[in-house]
Amino acid sequence: MSEIDVVWLIDLDPPSDVGGGKGFYPASSRTDPPDETLMRKRCDAALELVTSLAGGKAVVTVHTSPRHRTALLEGIYPEIWSQFLASGAALALHPHEEREDRSTLYDDPAHMADVITRTIALGRARGITFETFRSGTFSFNPALPRILADAGIHIDLSAAPTLRDPHRSIDWPAKSAEPDVFRRDGIDVVEIPIGWDGSGSSVDENYLFSERMDLKGLIRVWDALRARAATAGAPLLVNYLCHGFGLVDPAWRRQASDFIAHIGSHGGRLVGADAARRRLEQKPPRGNGHDDSGDRTRVVLR
Repeated sequence: MSEIDVVWLIDLDPPSDVGGGKGFYPASSRTDPPDETLMRKRCDAALELVTSLAGGKAVVTVHTSPRHRTALLEGIYPEIWSQFLASGAALALHPHEEREDRSTLYDDPAHMADVITRTIALGRARGITFETFRSGTFSFNPALPRILADAGIHIDLSAAPTLRDPHRSIDWPAKSAEPDVFRRDGIDVVEIPIGWDGSGSSVDENYLFSERMDLKGLIRVWDALRARAATAGAPLLVNYLCHGFGLVDPAWRRQASDFIAHIGSHGGRLVGADAARRRLEQKPPRGNGHDDSGDRTRVVLR
């Protein structure tokens, strides 16, 4: 058994309107879709690595936002997503729900429920199924587990322990470093957090976020995770975040390949979304503090 099971999460967002690696996609007067040539390169690079490095054990995101509401479920994209599914990978519904002031519509549960249900229906009409969910920029809402379960999605990859930005609906407790299964009032949602070293809340230092770290930094976070697994006496389950723009860049692509090799030779293994969910569902909910009123991301799960 591995010390750490890892879900490789690949975010295939289009370029943001603000650039600089900052996801921001509010409604716009522009109606042009993402550059198709650029997006195909990102998708092709990701698919090649998912197949050659991971044997299909990965999750890739399908972006939707006010700026690009349905663009990545039209034209060339249904065939691209079908290729990922055929490789064994899972698809994550990935709404980026920005307002012009850079706050997020994740604070509006009715809006999120509408976006999620409409996008799932559109995908289904094109032969695309979503097993998992990842919020835009780690945003969250306490109503999301119920919304996801009702929509038939039972794996969430949004958690970033201790990351906090109330303006963008981000407020993850340290407890979210431990994946869990929620079975309360008909909710059945597995939450798998990004790997976190337990020592801070900087996306440039403390998480398995490939394009914000160098290989040395990723290995440092990995070593902290292994130490936590040894203390817990049980394997951990986390996600490792990469982006399409990184996988077409030679340096970041090599870093992702090298880190995945490091995982395999240092106490870890890649697992697919289904295997991760099955592993957690074999265990009863821990009941380790989810009734804490300060754990705001989980209040609806009581």
